[in-house]
Amino acid sequence: MNYFRYKIMEPTGRIASGVIELPYDNTLSAITHLERSDNTVIYVKKMNAVIASMISVVTKGLRRKVSRDFLAETLSNISVMLKAGLALIVALRETTEESGNPYFDNTINTMATDIEMGSTFSEAAAKHPHLFPKTVIHLFRIGEESGNLDNMLMDASQHLRRLQQIISDTKQALLYPAFVFVTMGSMMIFWFYYVVPKILSLFTEMQVELPLLTVYVLNFSEFVQEYILLILMIPALAAALLVAGIKRSRKVKKIFDEFLLRLPVFHTIITASNLAFITEYLSLLLNAGLDIRRSLSMLTESIDNEVFRKKMGVVQDGLYLGSGVADSFRSVHIFPPFVTRMISVGEQSGSLTEQLKYISEDYRKKISAIVASMGKMIEPVVLIFAGLIFAIILGAIFLPIYDLVGQVGSR
Repeated sequence: MNYFRYKIMEPTGRIASGVIELPYDNTLSAITHLERSDNTVIYVKKMNAVIASMISVVTKGLRRKVSRDFLAETLSNISVMLKAGLALIVALRETTEESGNPYFDNTINTMATDIEMGSTFSEAAAKHPHLFPKTVIHLFRIGEESGNLDNMLMDASQHLRRLQQIISDTKQALLYPAFVFVTMGSMMIFWFYYVVPKILSLFTEMQVELPLLTVYVLNFSEFVQEYILLILMIPALAAALLVAGIKRSRKVKKIFDEFLLRLPVFHTIITASNLAFITEYLSLLLNAGLDIRRSLSMLTESIDNEVFRKKMGVVQDGLYLGSGVADSFRSVHIFPPFVTRMISVGEQSGSLTEQLKYISEDYRKKISAIVASMGKMIEPVVLIFAGLIFAIILGAIFLPIYDLVGQVGSR
């Protein structure tokens, strides 16, 4: 892809100028492209590699993320236009008329240009992974191979909506406990940094003999006051390094995913989320006419969780060695008995697609139920932890007062 600076006169007489990204190497092809809509080219010049690289970096940095709901609506509209008889390129360009997102419009126009140059729709979409996830690109490819692209676009749209529900519920369920414990940690720091020192300093000024508990609390308070910047910076830096490591190293991501799966509440949420995705997408691929082996291969590529990705690879190996679908799922010891039993029933009765769809729906309901009951699940832990901390603080404050009152009474 190259960048060209241009100035054109539109059919209305308006002069327009700017920079456009095109898959051409020569200026003549760029002129032909710009004149397709009855424009008159006034000036076109290919930009040098250094400036083009700088523009590419800035464009990627300013690129606005497109929501799954927006993308689902777009794919649904393209599907309807294809069913109505419009050509794919025309349908793509129509979607950019009222999107309100110039970066999205530029991407779709680039895809349309790639298709005009001979690329398939799935190949053009695969060049923009920031917009189209692997699951959707696989569905595009299946639609092209089967000559059923309009239906696959609609399936992709519905899949994105269901996926958005799964991800939204999962994030909500995971964020709640994280928010609670961050809030509690912030309150503790505030108490030990600001409140506790002011109260306990009175006992120090009065030269009261402090109990051991009060001494420990006072020492911890002094530690918080002295190293407050480190206490605030270290978690933020650790979080930033962890996010960078997860994005750049699959090994780091695998360790992190394994750690989350060992935590009680997180294990339930993450397992339900991944099972909902696996069964939803596998059902969709099988329903599109793919065989189980190719479906599992595409599914494995699309799973984000490294633990489940590895387990699905083992399931694939089991199938290649001649095991049945249910036996292959059962052998990895990560899928609940309910899931393997339903897969076994589907495999034996020839209704595997329907059984997988039922499992997916069941786990989507479980995630929603977890979100609804998350407050009740976390509340006992919060009360016990907060009660223990404030009991220690109150004990550290009232013990010296009790001793002081006793000394005054003995006089």
